Amino acid sequence: MKNQKQIGIILGIGCYLMWGALVYYWHLLSKINSIEVFSYRILFTIVSMFLYFIVSKKTKKLNSEMKALINNKRSLSLAALASLFLGINWLVFIYAVTINEATQASIAGFIMPLVSVVLALIFLHEQFDRFMVISLLLAATGVILMISSSGQFPLLTIIMSVCFPIYGLLKKFYRLSSDVAMVFESSILMPFILIYLIFFAKHALWNYSPLTIFYLVLSGPVTAVPLLLFAESIKRAPLSLIGFIQYLNPIVSLVLSVTVLGESLSKADAKSLIFICAGILIFAIGEFILAKKSK
Repeated sequence: MKNQKQIGIILGIGCYLMWGALVYYWHLLSKINSIEVFSYRILFTIVSMFLYFIVSKKTKKLNSEMKALINNKRSLSLAALASLFLGINWLVFIYAVTINEATQASIAGFIMPLVSVVLALIFLHEQFDRFMVISLLLAATGVILMISSSGQFPLLTIIMSVCFPIYGLLKKFYRLSSDVAMVFESSILMPFILIYLIFFAKHALWNYSPLTIFYLVLSGPVTAVPLLLFAESIKRAPLSLIGFIQYLNPIVSLVLSVTVLGESLSKADAKSLIFICAGILIFAIGEFILAKKSK
């Protein structure tokens, strides 16, 4: 059991390090229209996942879960809605990186967990505790400070901060394995993707250089692998622990944005991060204390 927990922690760390490093990967494709990058990401994610199910001999599992979902109209509607929120999050993230606003995407990563807590409190009727109240107030202060000091509304940050937590909330109301969910969520977006690629994209895949084609094809596995690592990590390690590890994602992303991609962190963003990080720290302390009491 202890070894399984350690494996889960390692998988979780690997997952969030990969997610954090993706900011550099999308930067490699920054010269391509963000909608095209997003479209190929969806396309090759589906291809990657179908190969995964064939190689792992789990096609029966895929078929049975998909049939069960289709026969349940409520779950099907919620899953489709969740897919749209995930798609918006992916598209905005890629767009932010391509216009040299990766810092906005990184800051969103710090806010997302706290937004998830608010949604859980409202829609899942989870209880407040003093640590949550303080952490949420600090995070809200950081966001307000970001808006007021920067002189512009951080639209991309807000969209990403809200869309992914809503996606996570919706997934609480229907059951679907993580790998099957990835196929379904990508498939829901596929009709829109194909229409765009066939009728509106300025370039066909083969018009790009071999290296660019390689990056676009690789976007499928690059999307699928960390999601699969995440699914395996939460099977082996406590969710609260994996939740704490998730802050590796925005930390890595922010460091790469500032050091490698050459973006600057404004004073407004820096001040906001102090409040947001303080909120995260208090939230983590609260979770640790509650975990000890529950033993």
